[in-house]
Amino acid sequence: DAAALDEVVVVGYGTQKKRDLTGAISTVKPEDFAPGTNSDAAQLLSGAAAGVNVSQVSSAPGGGIKIQIRGAGSINSSNSVLFVVDGLPGVDPSSLSPADIESIQVLKDASAASIYGTRAANGVVLITTKKGKEGKTSLTYSSYKGIQTVSRKLDVLGADNYMRLVNLRSNEQIYSDDDIATIGQGTNWQNEIFRDAPIQNHQISMSGGNEKGNYYVGLNYFDQDGIVESSSNKKYNARINVQAKPIKDLVISTNINFTRGLTDEILFSNAANLNAGPINSAIQFDPTLPADMDGNGRYYINSIISLENPVALIKGVTNQRLSNTFYGSLTTDYEFVENLTATLRLGADIQNGRNDFYNSRITQRGLSNGGIGSITAYDNTHWLVEGLLKYENTFNDLHDISVLGGITFEEFLNTGVGASAAGFLSDVTGTDLIQSGDGELRDDVSSSKFKNQLNGFLGRMTYGYKDRYLLTASFRIDGSSRFSDKNKYAFFPSGSFGWRMNNEEFMKNLGWVNDLKLRVGYGELGNQGINNFETIQTLVAGGNSVFGGTISQGVVPARLPNPNLKWETTAEANVGLDYSLFGNRISGSIDYFNRKTKDQLFNKPLPAVVGFNSVRTNLGEVVNKGVDFSLQTKNFVGEFKWNTGLTLSFLENEVTELPKFTQELIGGNIGTFISDYTIVREGVSLRSFYGYEIDGIFQEGDDIQNSPTPDVSGYAPGMPKFVDQNGDGIINSDDRVVLGDAFPDLSFGFNNSFSYKNWSFGVYILGVKGIETLDANIVESLYPTNNARNSISNYFLNRWTPENPTNELPSGVNNSLYGGARAINSLTVVDASFMRLKNVTLGYNIPFSDNLALSSFKVYIAAENLATITNFEGYDPDASASGAGNVVKVNYNSYPLARTFRVGIDVKF
Repeated sequence: DAAALDEVVVVGYGTQKKRDLTGAISTVKPEDFAPGTNSDAAQLLSGAAAGVNVSQVSSAPGGGIKIQIRGAGSINSSNSVLFVVDGLPGVDPSSLSPADIESIQVLKDASAASIYGTRAANGVVLITTKKGKEGKTSLTYSSYKGIQTVSRKLDVLGADNYMRLVNLRSNEQIYSDDDIATIGQGTNWQNEIFRDAPIQNHQISMSGGNEKGNYYVGLNYFDQDGIVESSSNKKYNARINVQAKPIKDLVISTNINFTRGLTDEILFSNAANLNAGPINSAIQFDPTLPADMDGNGRYYINSIISLENPVALIKGVTNQRLSNTFYGSLTTDYEFVENLTATLRLGADIQNGRNDFYNSRITQRGLSNGGIGSITAYDNTHWLVEGLLKYENTFNDLHDISVLGGITFEEFLNTGVGASAAGFLSDVTGTDLIQSGDGELRDDVSSSKFKNQLNGFLGRMTYGYKDRYLLTASFRIDGSSRFSDKNKYAFFPSGSFGWRMNNEEFMKNLGWVNDLKLRVGYGELGNQGINNFETIQTLVAGGNSVFGGTISQGVVPARLPNPNLKWETTAEANVGLDYSLFGNRISGSIDYFNRKTKDQLFNKPLPAVVGFNSVRTNLGEVVNKGVDFSLQTKNFVGEFKWNTGLTLSFLENEVTELPKFTQELIGGNIGTFISDYTIVREGVSLRSFYGYEIDGIFQEGDDIQNSPTPDVSGYAPGMPKFVDQNGDGIINSDDRVVLGDAFPDLSFGFNNSFSYKNWSFGVYILGVKGIETLDANIVESLYPTNNARNSISNYFLNRWTPENPTNELPSGVNNSLYGGARAINSLTVVDASFMRLKNVTLGYNIPFSDNLALSSFKVYIAAENLATITNFEGYDPDASASGAGNVVKVNYNSYPLARTFRVGIDVKF
């Protein structure tokens, strides 16, 4: 345990002893990884590192993962985390096999991350993959198989209550009492598209080494069928890590990884009506219709409802994504003078793929267009060259010095091509014969090619005196081809100080204190989040003109360039305390941080006479501040062991400054009629939810005539009481207020592991508190696009009526009087806090005789997502239709969360 302080951990462009760290760095090892059916390396950090919030924005196979480190600082640019794998920055974590990962380090504060300069503003995650060890060859095989079930279905109305709902909304007898009495429950369309689905994973690896080098080879196959019909994800991964020492003081390392993925997706769409996806349709579709086909071989539809049959969307739409990812690096380390090592690293990250989409004649849109098909293909390359020089030495057993300097060069080249068509001869060929489409209906082609470059100069110095006082100073100078010569380069410095108080004389007698270190740090980070060419003028195709009887293609300027654009800059201060107490039985850290992002990239409005709507400029400021806390305890040691791990993160996000030309930005758009639900305003969280506050329901006998109501006639009992925020006696857009935000006040992970002899048992819990989401399914239930849409049961069965004078839910009568823009309110922006029993695992190590080649054989059973405690009514409070790259959290057409039961083995020879 004491030796853990001498553990070497990976930092930016090098390594340090854990005891000498002065920045806020979280180290996560395989035993601390979030357990489960993880296909993306980012999932391993879920609840495992304080200050790191990981969300599964879509539970679909191959679905998106959103990771935020200490909040989000950019209003209009990227808030993505930088992943660095074996020294190669920008690698997609989904291209890795989790079983190949040796450790993960999260550089949380600016003093630790500033050496990555321009792309470090949102935090840096360093992933180190496994290497061989000197000794005999080791062969391991791990495998699991399991079954997935839908963890929650929405309680929608059966056919009888659906008929009553339609009558209520229509204010007439569309369905007779006899029809309602005899219809029964009808079709629950969720049951028609959901299924139990298998999942399996197989990993085999071999490693070994001697004094001349080592090697590691890993092969992985992951296969997941989705719990929604027609969705699946297969991933094939191969890795080779080789390290050779051909001569003294020379080490040559190569890391190669190849991944091939094949994902079948259902139609994901944040649009509405006939453009909506099957999950959205399954919630709102007519339950009185049967799920089989009619006499003409067509799926039943309700012409009034303006939705595709959900089964038709499952059977009639194919959406396949093929991807190939290759990355590799070659690194040479040569100690040409004692204590002075030169490093040269060459790296490449190459991604290419193809997406095929086909909407067949099974669907209404496909039938009317004779089939709709599209193909997009891409090829993205990233090249890296780095040269580093490092000197480290110890003088008189008092002074530890390390100095690092280097230069980096990176080039990015992205190309793409796309084609789409409609009116095909047959659905049989799908997208395999896209030229057979009718060019009169649709015949679109497109292509793109973009290149940009980065080069940087970096340096770092660490100094330690008497193993008590630690100092780290670093800098990075980054240059980007995206900026003009005026601001092409930027300087990002940092410094941090550490004091190991336990080595002071006045603490020598405190035997229960094993380690106590105070850390203070400050640094600056950058964000080059603009598009190519924004600082220069380029030309694009414009309108056509006729010259000499011939139509000629017009050319117009693409933008009004701003050569004065510069980097967004993030400055962060961090104060932390690392502790290890009572014989290292209790250990952990606590950090307070304050992160300020300034020079935000904004589009400044321009007068119409200029010819452009806006020009990009640097204005605005966002602050993230909070506390990260981690605790590890060894509650019992000996034959019976019980270890506990706890992470807590408290976060406050606030927009502190906006440019004078825009004191607030209102935006957001999802579905057909749901828009303008977020606001960027000084004094509140970034992209907070913005709408109307409801304070009860008008009851019979209330003086509605003299109460603040929307400026409409016919307002009646059963309709909501909107709060008149400005006291002018009328409800309008001036009465909108902030209703919440998508940043959790508290994130936590709680892990307990038990072992006794050959048995092991683990329980993993995680959750968030104080986070809101816009639930578009509630919007559609309270304010439907048309009267024939189905509803979540609660909003009909528990609505206000004269016999049920509830103060919670409106009557549903004439909902247009209190809907429209007012649909964004405190009923539809809801609490998305949750606590989830994420994983439970029971394992047994089968004992074998020492003379067998078998080193260990473990069998286990595991269950995931067993229970979720939440007030949220949808499929998953953690999901977001806004995607992984968006701060906003909206629940709409979300893929259901799966509950998984699996059996696995881990074998080592």
